[in-house]
Amino acid sequence: ATSREQPPSIRRAPPSRCSRVNCRPADSAAPDQLPSGNMIVCVAVVGHQNNPLYLQSFTEADDALKLHHVVHCSLDVIDERVNNPKRSAPTLNETFLGLLYPTENYKVYGYLTNTKVKFLMVTTDLDVKDADARNFFRKFHAAYVDAVSNPFHVPGKKIASRSFGARVSTIVKSFGSGTVG
Repeated sequence: ATSREQPPSIRRAPPSRCSRVNCRPADSAAPDQLPSGNMIVCVAVVGHQNNPLYLQSFTEADDALKLHHVVHCSLDVIDERVNNPKRSAPTLNETFLGLLYPTENYKVYGYLTNTKVKFLMVTTDLDVKDADARNFFRKFHAAYVDAVSNPFHVPGKKIASRSFGARVSTIVKSFGSGTVG
């Protein structure tokens, strides 16, 4: 009778390349502390060689591994879109990639810079407007440019700037409200 049942204590996911990403929870980002209109649960910056440069989660630590997995699955979708010119010919020069990877609980939107750095936004909101997502990525890109323009930042290394983290948190909090971050 016990062969069909699994012990309730076994809930660990198998190790994946997602577990290498250093996830830093936001300072005041418990789900109940986020504004009611805010549905962003994670943002990420991934280098041109799919190396994680920054990942910030806005949920409890239990969801962090799941969000890492969702982010890395989205990278495959970006690679497919970028490397398949027949399907993406009209949007080849477009930096906003739109909806990349919908799951049961999350939707992932992507943005690709000219230097092939990828920005990802994971949201729980099922009705994100493209205009809101584009505006978010425009602000996020500006914050990224400021962070990597710091003379003490080593290109290709993880972004460890506290001011960048604070600016990202402000942008996330203002998402969907039309305010400038």
